[in-house]
Amino acid sequence: MLEATYNDWTLVSLSPLTRNFQIIAIIAVIAACSTVLWSYRQSRRRWPLTFLRLCAAVLIIGFFIEPALQLRVVRKVRNRLAIVVDRSVSMALKTATGRSRHEHVLARLQADADDLTSLGESHVVELFDLEGPLTNDALVTPPNGDRTDLLTALESARDTGTGRPLAGIVLFSDGADNADLEHFKKNGLSSAARERLEHLGAPVNVVEVTASDAFKDVAVVDVRTDEFAFVHNTLEIDVYIETTGFNTPTLPVTLRREGVVVATQEAVAIPGETLVVHFATKPDKIGSFVYSVSVPSFAGEAIATNNERSFVLQVIRDKIRVLQVAGRPSWDERFLRQHLKENPNVDLISFFILRSPTDDPAAPEEELALIPFPVNELFTTELETFDVIIFQNFDYRLYNMDQYLQNIRDKVFGGLGFVMIGGNESFSGGGYAGTPIDEIVPLRMDAGELSRDKVSPVITTAGRRHPTTDLARGSGSNERLWQQLPGWTSLNRTGGLVHGATALVADASLRSLDGEPAPLVAVMDAGQGRSMAIATDSMWRWRFAMHKDGGAAERAYHRFWSNALHWLVRDPEHSRIRVVPSKRRFDRGEKVDVSFIVRGSDYQPVPFAQLRVALDQEFSGSRLDDVLTGEAGTAQKNYEDLPAGAYRISAEATAAGESLGKGAAVFLIEDRSLELDRGAPRPEVLEAIARTTKGRSLPLDGNLWEALQVVDPDVVEVDQRRNIELWDNAWALLIAVALLALEWAMRRRFGYL
Repeated sequence: MLEATYNDWTLVSLSPLTRNFQIIAIIAVIAACSTVLWSYRQSRRRWPLTFLRLCAAVLIIGFFIEPALQLRVVRKVRNRLAIVVDRSVSMALKTATGRSRHEHVLARLQADADDLTSLGESHVVELFDLEGPLTNDALVTPPNGDRTDLLTALESARDTGTGRPLAGIVLFSDGADNADLEHFKKNGLSSAARERLEHLGAPVNVVEVTASDAFKDVAVVDVRTDEFAFVHNTLEIDVYIETTGFNTPTLPVTLRREGVVVATQEAVAIPGETLVVHFATKPDKIGSFVYSVSVPSFAGEAIATNNERSFVLQVIRDKIRVLQVAGRPSWDERFLRQHLKENPNVDLISFFILRSPTDDPAAPEEELALIPFPVNELFTTELETFDVIIFQNFDYRLYNMDQYLQNIRDKVFGGLGFVMIGGNESFSGGGYAGTPIDEIVPLRMDAGELSRDKVSPVITTAGRRHPTTDLARGSGSNERLWQQLPGWTSLNRTGGLVHGATALVADASLRSLDGEPAPLVAVMDAGQGRSMAIATDSMWRWRFAMHKDGGAAERAYHRFWSNALHWLVRDPEHSRIRVVPSKRRFDRGEKVDVSFIVRGSDYQPVPFAQLRVALDQEFSGSRLDDVLTGEAGTAQKNYEDLPAGAYRISAEATAAGESLGKGAAVFLIEDRSLELDRGAPRPEVLEAIARTTKGRSLPLDGNLWEALQVVDPDVVEVDQRRNIELWDNAWALLIAVALLALEWAMRRRFGYL
């Protein structure tokens, strides 16, 4: 009978023999016994003889093993119970009771202090949050985790601790996972998530801290569109909206650009489903803009900051839309038109005049194949659709265009590019002196007759830096290339440069009326637009030299016009004043670094230029700063602690009292949180975790600790033991001898000896 102090027993071997010797002895006894038993196979009395021999063999084997009954006093080793408390920002959201989700968890843990003490008798209770081990002092602080990654938190609780086996995990959470379980759907977990949960090796008991919470929210969770858009082309914008707690509200969804409403759509949201609202808009301006999508706030919403989402859009040109108007067919007109048609970045509308209104065709108008020149349509309704206008040897007076010249001038000052190319009907020969066009052409028109002289185009100092006249594009000497190009054979003599204009190409052997070298190619800024004058109609000679020097002159012709068009439309790469934030999106509290690059009209860096920098934000107003560039024409400015919102930063540069131009850029300061973008409780995620790990899903206000699913300890510690020897006595020896003697007697009696 077992003593009352012992609560466990087992069989042990007390033999001093080694295990290998015991095995050999047992095999020998079995072999000897088998030999004898084989001899009994024909005997009618083989069963009693076999029984006696087997009993004797068992006793002999016992002498080798020396079995004993070991009595023990044992106790089970406590395993680990991990309590994981979600302390992410979403747990700070208020519930219908006025307390936060986290405060509800604290109240339950404090109320169950005695139950936790009782659990400590059978388990080592360990406390964690989503980041790792958690102290009691840290538990009561406001939740501030910026991400909810439940799978990683559960794995951390498994791998971190005292090293004891894991009995189970108790997870207090709202289920608002924004990591691997963010896209969980009701049809189940992903295979990767399921595998990670199964490898935990312990049940996870989830406590739904918001199971009875009437949570209400409308959230713009995502906006999907391209980072770049083409001007006048359709831009697709998809807005993803989620609603919780509202009964199919009608949502006005508004798209804005720089605070101005672009479009509004009405949509009906279905609770629990993601609503996709599609916008299609055509940006009408080039540059960087801040767009925003928003829905109104409803009464009772838990989170108001996720009702709007902004993004930065860079609007660029798909193609440069060019209007070419030529007074008559010529080689110069033909080769330029051919270049523009073959350039994939150009959308060309070309008119070259074959018959002027003063010509007499000697036929009725309706029988003529040539269409009338659509002056009114081109220079009124369609004018704003063009990026560049080229007047090539064109006399406007033949078409009664006086009333349209002001339109052209105004559009150039508003951002249009304008080019006048020489010929006998250009400049003063076309009657432009004193007209509104005179205000936008960089050459003085007090003279302008066309002379057939030999002209040697040479780039000026300004031309060496200007992007238009960079024909080498980094491959060799640009100045040497210009020297090797064929000369021109005509020149429109002018009065020289107007104020603010820059000569890029000139001929020092020829003089304008002001006594300076005759400008051949000149440029200037005209308001927000740009203009160029080419005082010759013989640039086509570069195209005729296509087989000379491997086609260098022909390539130079194409590069010149490609460069000129990009400069005329203010390609960002050709901007003289550049404002460059280090990135487009910044988190709130992050330092904003902005670089400024200032170049003069000759595109050389302007040292020690004064920058008047304006930082504009829709709600906080404008902030002005003065910045000075260094010797390299660059400057840096940083901003700290800017409030969230969309910002436009602009810089106006001056040097020696002269304005150099303006530049601008936009960026966003975002105060967004993954936790608040999708703060709705997700009990279905918690239930899937419990179901996969064979745990239980429990309400916060229910019978919590008694209903836990845990693994019992499987490791024991032995405090006391006592061995009772079974074979080490005279009775075992007498029984073995008696059995062998009885078998011998029976064999003798039946004639086996």
